[in-house]
Amino acid sequence: MTVKFLFQLFILSWQSLRANLFRSFLTTLGIIIGTTTIIIVVALGEGAKRDIEAQYSNMSVTTILVNAPATDGSPSKLSIDDIPLVKEIPTVAEAVPMLTGKVNIAAGDNTTNFSVVGTYADFAEVANLEFVSGAFFTQEDEDNHNKQAILGATVAEELYGSKTPDVIGETVILGKREFEIIGIAKYRGGAFGPVTIDESVFTPYSSAYRYVLGKNGKFSFNVNASSVETLPATMDALAVVLREAHNIGPSDTEDFRLRDMGATVASAQSSSATMAFLLGSVGFIVLLVGGIGIMNIMYVTVSERTKEIGVRKAIGAKDVYILTQFLFEAFILTAVGFVLGTIIAVGFYYLLLSFDLKIVFVWWSLPLSFVITFAVGMFFGYAPAKQAASLNPIDALRYE
Repeated sequence: MTVKFLFQLFILSWQSLRANLFRSFLTTLGIIIGTTTIIIVVALGEGAKRDIEAQYSNMSVTTILVNAPATDGSPSKLSIDDIPLVKEIPTVAEAVPMLTGKVNIAAGDNTTNFSVVGTYADFAEVANLEFVSGAFFTQEDEDNHNKQAILGATVAEELYGSKTPDVIGETVILGKREFEIIGIAKYRGGAFGPVTIDESVFTPYSSAYRYVLGKNGKFSFNVNASSVETLPATMDALAVVLREAHNIGPSDTEDFRLRDMGATVASAQSSSATMAFLLGSVGFIVLLVGGIGIMNIMYVTVSERTKEIGVRKAIGAKDVYILTQFLFEAFILTAVGFVLGTIIAVGFYYLLLSFDLKIVFVWWSLPLSFVITFAVGMFFGYAPAKQAASLNPIDALRYE
């Protein structure tokens, strides 16, 4: 068959579908919904994946978060005194305390409410902090209880209208005390354990405890194991050291909780992937239903046009011509469904973005949807097309 002849068959197929336009649209509805579902599900899955990566981007796979669990009122004995004991564990590379609490933060006429984080000088290295100006405090500042502050990017923007203000050396009021600004942290996104980097003000631990948070602060600390291989042994050793330090008997409930952040990230990613797979399966099932719809309607079409097929075959039309024409009809129905489904998916994408949902458009979702859609459409369209091509012209002419 020449290209010109194929084009003529395509036009015939298009005209046949236009003759029953509403029925043709209903036939493509399953394809439209399935295509839309696959594209949106992939975008939601990618958005969830990136959100998880952002939340844990500042955490190492060797990080262990130690904090106090929710109890029935019994206070936890977790305190800064545990840090030296934890550092004696051979497989512990670093241990950094965090005393956190929300307070009013003021600079000039602007006041906001964010977390103050009291920690050690090692925090900057452990959390991989970068600075747009200034620097982190030193161990000497911790030892001398110096009232110094490092602003997270979001805090700086709220107070000064910019994530990169030139305010080094100026003062900021934390609670009721003035602290000197010595650094502005670069925007990071995500969190470090219970601390959201960009929405925090960092001070020496001793200063946060003495002047701002006191006993109202929530204490926790992060431990970095020396390697991934030593992580299980480090967690076991941590439990032993803390139980002994807190005088917890073998049958007593622990007043601390250990969280392997690497396992937490893996679990969250696995859950996200599973949900995306399940939703994607729904889209695929909808496509299958749409394909079955195409097959059913084409069988009806073959039945309605039996005499027409008989006439065409009687005057010399080959089986392959009839087969090609009906395959073109399946192709057109599938193509229209794919295009409309893609347009609707793009509309849904921007609608979901307007609601601040975590959704990221993924370019390969289009070819993926294209391949699945056309595979389904042509698979289900072949059987009725083959039936039409194999009709006996004499029987077809007698058909009423």
